[in-house]
Amino acid sequence: MSLEVIQSALIAAVRGGPGTPAADVLTAFALRRRAEGVKIVGVVVPPDDTGHVPPHAHAEGHAGHGGHESCECRSELLDIATGDRYAMHQNLGSGSQACNLNSSSLALAAGAVERAIALAPDLVVLSRFGGQEAVRGGLMSAFQAAVAAGVPIACVVTPKAESVWASFAEGLSISLPPDGEALEAWWRGQARGRNAA
Repeated sequence: MSLEVIQSALIAAVRGGPGTPAADVLTAFALRRRAEGVKIVGVVVPPDDTGHVPPHAHAEGHAGHGGHESCECRSELLDIATGDRYAMHQNLGSGSQACNLNSSSLALAAGAVERAIALAPDLVVLSRFGGQEAVRGGLMSAFQAAVAAGVPIACVVTPKAESVWASFAEGLSISLPPDGEALEAWWRGQARGRNAA
């Protein structure tokens, strides 16, 4: 894949689900952009919550976490522009063996990102396009708003959402490994494009 192809895509889709460094890579990328003064909006997994936790290592009775093998729990999303945090999962009690996504909190996060996109940012970072987005929930409305606004988007795409993502982002997205340098190369191209405009 040529550098020109990477840098010309509107959307950088970092591939990776639970157990990969994808969330860490995206969060670090977003924090670097914010530190540089880029007008960035969106939500990411907070830096203290990005480390992979093996499926059987969840603390007994931890809110929203159980020993369920397929659990993809992340406790919060961080609004990269405002610092607000959104609870990702409801507390199902100490006997819970599964995660329960907090749909209302996700809707609040998506709404906040949509409003921020209306203020013409330079970059939108969205934690992930996963199972919820694949059924038009979760952060899907924020993804749609960012694409409609023509703003560069960096996100994680999980394996379970690949087919829906392919239809949604057809012709707009470049698939990247969970590697910081690949994401940086994409961003350098986006920044050059903006400066040349």
